[in-house]
Amino acid sequence: MPSKIAKPATPGTETATPRVFMVLTGIFFFIAVIKFGDPVIFADLVEPPDNYLKYIYYSWPLSWGYVLMFPVFLTGLFAIKWRPPAQRGRVLFFLPLVWLGWEVIASAATIAPKLTVPTLEHFAACVGFFYLGLFALRGVRNPWPIWAGLALALAWTMHSALEQHFGGLAETMREVQSGEIKVSPELLQNPAYWLRVVSDRVFGTFMYPNALAAGILLLLPFTLVFIWQVVPKLRALVRALFVAIVGVCGVACLYWSGSKAAWLFMVCVGVIGLYRANLPALWKRVLVYILILVGAAGFVFKYVDSASRGKRSMEARVVYWQAALKITRQHPFLGTGPGTFGEAFRPIRPEGAEPAKLAHNDYLEQASDSGVFGFLAFTAMILGLLFHLYRYRFPENGSFSAMNFAVWLGLLGLFLHSTMEFNLYYPAFGWPAFFLLGWLCGQKDMAV
Repeated sequence: MPSKIAKPATPGTETATPRVFMVLTGIFFFIAVIKFGDPVIFADLVEPPDNYLKYIYYSWPLSWGYVLMFPVFLTGLFAIKWRPPAQRGRVLFFLPLVWLGWEVIASAATIAPKLTVPTLEHFAACVGFFYLGLFALRGVRNPWPIWAGLALALAWTMHSALEQHFGGLAETMREVQSGEIKVSPELLQNPAYWLRVVSDRVFGTFMYPNALAAGILLLLPFTLVFIWQVVPKLRALVRALFVAIVGVCGVACLYWSGSKAAWLFMVCVGVIGLYRANLPALWKRVLVYILILVGAAGFVFKYVDSASRGKRSMEARVVYWQAALKITRQHPFLGTGPGTFGEAFRPIRPEGAEPAKLAHNDYLEQASDSGVFGFLAFTAMILGLLFHLYRYRFPENGSFSAMNFAVWLGLLGLFLHSTMEFNLYYPAFGWPAFFLLGWLCGQKDMAV
């Protein structure tokens, strides 16, 4: 990763409105990551907390998220500089609207309106955050309150995951079985909930361990760069120590989450980051080899004793993907409606196959839920924007912002992981990811 760091904006060059907007956005994303870590289709299962401990440690109802985002959008509208984006790649910036528009059209054919309505509301919020990032922070190269909010959210959820690994999971299982923790009847009847409680896989503040892994892939790269930036007056060795501590905790939480796919994607993202780093060629090769060896060793060491579990997990995913393709063939134009894979999967589920609410692949889920065009619109949006950003924001023979590249690496890791999971359906990821994608698109084509 290049060593050149984007400098903070000169005091006095920004009005008060963008600063207020950045602070509110940072606070909101901090709350969103740690409190809205359940998929939107499970929104009706989350009950409002009834005491201060639940306010701190439990998830919040999704409706609260929409209330909290209102001041963010309000101040964002006043912060927008109303001028068109750069000519290069301008057509790509309309793809989120195309995708959302088709999702609205596909909702007319839904087989389960109760699932489609919250899903569509969530998608609309994601696209809204994309354009908020695209327009409201144009010219702001270092929105540090947002980095601080997301970095603190990552620290919070990693702290929760570490506590779970060092005794917290066993204590939670004891409290659930003894009745000290009251659990809703719906969760008590959900096999996935019990699997999470009795497993040794950590999940932090999210519903599933794989969600924790996705959060680390998204947030860890730019959190490490932010830590390096935020302590510039300390010696390089001390700064490196801070970065190493957070990095090791992040990798450990990823390791203990048990997500095989995320572990491999982390290695891929790390290799790309090292390839573009401002280091001598020999150092690059050595570090890439070390990263690959460590990644392979960690994969083998961690998963050799869980091969049967991993095989079952992969076999279950193949069943879901085959079902998604079958549903797409049956409903090629509009699909079965946003968020309805589980309803369409139930009558065609093979005997002995595990039930599923989502397809464990965001791209195939789009095909199943909104037809072939929905799949093409979503895939073109993600691949097109990521490729455009890599090609024009990070030139091969030029300098560029380390923070910008770290944000792009996080987005790349998240959307790669979406080939194995349903990350799009988590507000904790969808809202900040689309915002960051829009912010990167709003930066100048020139290196900074």
